[in-house]
Amino acid sequence: MRVVDYLRYIFVPANEAVSALRRAGLPWNATRATQLIAEWEALVKDREKYLIGEAAARGITLSFGPKHGLSKATRQGLTELFYGASGLGLEIKQYTDKGVPSLEDEALLTYASINFERPTDVPQVRAYLDIQSYAKGMGTYLRGMNARQRWDGAVHPRSNWAKVRTARISMKDPNLQNIPERSNAVVALGIKSCFIPRCSPAPAPEAWDPRLHGSVFRWDINAAEAAIRGGMLTHRLCSAPEWLWEYIRLGKDPHGRVASEIFGKPEGTYTKGMVERDGMGKQVFFATLFGGGWPSVQHTIWTKTRIWLSKERSIAVTDRVKAGTPRLQELYERDAHQLGRHGYVQDGYGRRRFIGLPDGVTYRGVRDGYARFDVPRQSDADRRARKPTPWQLLQRARHTAANSPTQSTNATDNFWMLALCTFGEYVELRVPPMWDSTGVLFPEAKPWQMNEGPGPGGKPFRSWHTNTVHDSGWGDCAPGYLEPTMKTIMRRCTALPFDWRLQADVPYRIDFACGPDHGHLQDYNKVAARFGLEPYPVR
Repeated sequence: MRVVDYLRYIFVPANEAVSALRRAGLPWNATRATQLIAEWEALVKDREKYLIGEAAARGITLSFGPKHGLSKATRQGLTELFYGASGLGLEIKQYTDKGVPSLEDEALLTYASINFERPTDVPQVRAYLDIQSYAKGMGTYLRGMNARQRWDGAVHPRSNWAKVRTARISMKDPNLQNIPERSNAVVALGIKSCFIPRCSPAPAPEAWDPRLHGSVFRWDINAAEAAIRGGMLTHRLCSAPEWLWEYIRLGKDPHGRVASEIFGKPEGTYTKGMVERDGMGKQVFFATLFGGGWPSVQHTIWTKTRIWLSKERSIAVTDRVKAGTPRLQELYERDAHQLGRHGYVQDGYGRRRFIGLPDGVTYRGVRDGYARFDVPRQSDADRRARKPTPWQLLQRARHTAANSPTQSTNATDNFWMLALCTFGEYVELRVPPMWDSTGVLFPEAKPWQMNEGPGPGGKPFRSWHTNTVHDSGWGDCAPGYLEPTMKTIMRRCTALPFDWRLQADVPYRIDFACGPDHGHLQDYNKVAARFGLEPYPVR
């Protein structure tokens, strides 16, 4: 895409769409947040009382402050309780940069986890994890949102585009992109339940009727990274498309396929909900999608599923998956060649990101299909200072070079979608050839523009985008506007006229969820069946 076209059709309208998103803000239920604070405060104090008693029984002094943070005294008491000889005597798994035992979630994963519970979990460690999770939810989010709520009942976070090296934006004051979904689902859903529609919110989640009450919604690009890297990029840049290209086109499950590769079983053996598919196939797929080696696979599976693979098993799994994805490996070496030759990589829209090689590393070209580099040995001073080795820095640079074109293309897709939803069809929408028979969906939605532009019946379209996280959009709408909102988003997002996508014949499938608040989202088609709304076609 020419720079002038990128600026005219994407960057400028997307920038204004993000401004409209900030002006709309996210309506916030401060009453609900205050109720949660009271409930979580009681829970945290109960856990603190338990830990103080456990420490005292072992002759250890432990105290917590009013904000439940890790003061120097609290950290010292917990360290003695968990790792000390008079305490539990747990083996230290990680140290901080200052050389003291770590109390981070990952360092304690052997002993307890909130989302991956085991009967053998250490109750004292679990109580500590609860304290940290609920305290952060109360302080950073519930109290933070209450303090930032404006006269219109909404919070209006600031967005940064220039400070992010990919095309994504970052949110601050408040940060809405780091709600602790993976560390504690209960906390995440509690926080999200306070994001409500601005018009006629339901008195209770179970009373919600989108015909009578306002609704919130969230849409996501289904398997966006796989569609871009495994579909578009291998189709356009490699000697042949990866098998992912056909899987994405047909809406099939790549994680089940990877699980079959790992365990040497026929395709279709593993489906969603099975540990082989969710715990191994999915995690290994994402670890190797951008060229990750066996340490990355081992670490990803451990932190995402709490399943530990030995070095030998990790190497075997990684080698098997890489052997089954030859075009992704070819693409990884091409990314490294771009990094070595130019110092930058480029996404599908022409946006470049400079990365550069680590000091002392020299690029030697491609030999036998692999990008070659000369890497110096680490100095004694750097080794004593525990700095990363030049080889480690090179691997990070290579991962960034592989990751950036996909993430940047994904983010630009997302912002173009937001712009089209906000300002209407200022470019001609197009679907990939495989969808020519059905064409662009919902022709009645062609003139509509969200954020109070022209809507159904010529009335203002009372539906607002309020947030964007990676490859998704959040929003809310007035009573009776849920179905038009779905039609507008499905029409624009599934027919984005990105030339690489059209040439590769790779569709974007959109998941659309809705509900009375963001903590009680349901699939739109299930809601449509319940309330007599028009569903969207599953293609």
